[in-house]
Amino acid sequence: MAKIILKKRKKASSASVSDVLKKKPAARSKIKPGTAKAKSLAREKPAAPKAKAPAKARVVSPGQQLAREIAQLTLNRKAFDVTVLDVRGLSTATDFFVIASGATDIQIRAIRRAIEEGLLPKGIKALHIEGEKTASWLLMDYVDVVVHIMQPRVRDYYNLEALWGDAPSEEIKD
Repeated sequence: MAKIILKKRKKASSASVSDVLKKKPAARSKIKPGTAKAKSLAREKPAAPKAKAPAKARVVSPGQQLAREIAQLTLNRKAFDVTVLDVRGLSTATDFFVIASGATDIQIRAIRRAIEEGLLPKGIKALHIEGEKTASWLLMDYVDVVVHIMQPRVRDYYNLEALWGDAPSEEIKD
């Protein structure tokens, strides 16, 4: 197969390198200003600018959709300071963090139950839940989304928003 390609290349170029180097470039015609030719070229309108393509609709990934849904479910149980962090490209563990605060351990457990009950009809279950006993920081792993529900003092201490400061964030309000 390689021999055939080489033969085709040899047939395609009929002039040798020395012939190409000896050949003089074609003389360019000069158009003098003020002549009819110069005026006709000046009158030609430039091509109309191309119309801009319509802005693409922002595509929401399934993980982002799940993160927003979880954030809304946390607000149903009066969670506060609810934030969604987009950590795609920054973390290989997950795509989104949902960070919410609950005033007490009882409220944090209620927020967890609200998330589980809200996602159960869709068949979505947490892969892992951590921190159930103390409930000062409860973590729920949904693979694409990791949910952090914390008491305010724990949230201030660990400051995940600053730790993942390069991640775009979205504050979710009621």
